Amino acid sequence: MEDVPHSVEDFGQYYEAMDEALDTLEAEVIGSHDQPDVDLLPIAGEENAEDHLQWLTYHRSELWRVLCHSEAEMDKIEAWRSEQDQLICRRIAWHERCLEAWFKQTGAKSAVLINGKLKKILGRESVEITDESAIPKEYLREKTTYAPDKKRILAALRETGEIVPGTDVVRGEDTIDIATPEKDQ
Repeated sequence: MEDVPHSVEDFGQYYEAMDEALDTLEAEVIGSHDQPDVDLLPIAGEENAEDHLQWLTYHRSELWRVLCHSEAEMDKIEAWRSEQDQLICRRIAWHERCLEAWFKQTGAKSAVLINGKLKKILGRESVEITDESAIPKEYLREKTTYAPDKKRILAALRETGEIVPGTDVVRGEDTIDIATPEKDQ
């Protein structure tokens, strides 16, 4: 059996050859324990076996350290991202409130600016039932029990202009649509 050098430099050359071979492998193979085709260093005696065991222990420890470190860093990254999300969302909400207040003050239906558009969207009309028992039967939907037919009541209001007894017509709050150009992500 030939004398096998086992100095740090020799292991370094082995690792470089193994890394070069790993670069050519598919991603699925890298995660397995399959090793690339690199000449193995034959173990000559217990002293060489001890060297390999020491290096194996070192690399296993190093792998564990890297895994623990990366997990800790991912936790830090997630905490940072969450904090940034909250901060940015508060800033977005503040700017939206400022723009809404300004836009309402202008009284305009829309505004086209360099960095975006604002558009007033009328609140949707809906029927609020104030006294269900006062609603005429013709405006009640047939079920096992009767329930007010808000669509029919609203249609009658639009048709006749009269409010059906037992109801009030309310308009939802107006909203403002703020559009900004999409940036390349």
